[in-house]
Amino acid sequence: MPRLFAISLTTCLALAAALIVTLPAKAQDNPVIARMTAFVATYNAQDAESLAGFYAPDAALLPPGEASILGREAITQHYAQAFAAGARDLQFKTFDIRAFDTSAVEIGETVVTVGEQRIVGRYMHLWEVIDGQLLLTRDMYHVLKIE
Repeated sequence: MPRLFAISLTTCLALAAALIVTLPAKAQDNPVIARMTAFVATYNAQDAESLAGFYAPDAALLPPGEASILGREAITQHYAQAFAAGARDLQFKTFDIRAFDTSAVEIGETVVTVGEQRIVGRYMHLWEVIDGQLLLTRDMYHVLKIE
């Protein structure tokens, strides 16, 4: 019986260590979080052209109820229109990141203010390393609620 206890204790310690390692990532610890932090800062600076630079040249932005927005130029126009309509103060919270060799899938929620409304949404990003840069290749989101 003592041997079983030792194995259980070892397993518990390993699980505890794994939980400590998987606590919420900070920007300095995770390149996806770092990129999202920079993305949000650029969004909040209302710089549509620089924001499109977070996307791969052939990226697809998939907004709810609209046709796919393909490529950096179209993505720049999309964000410029959003800013002209009063979109501002983007915040995000990442819930899950699944990393692979040269890509990662990120799922999270956002809150953005448009005019006097707060829009809460959920997103899924596909990030890929392209020419040494971590870029968005697919960006899909939907609205959860409008407050």
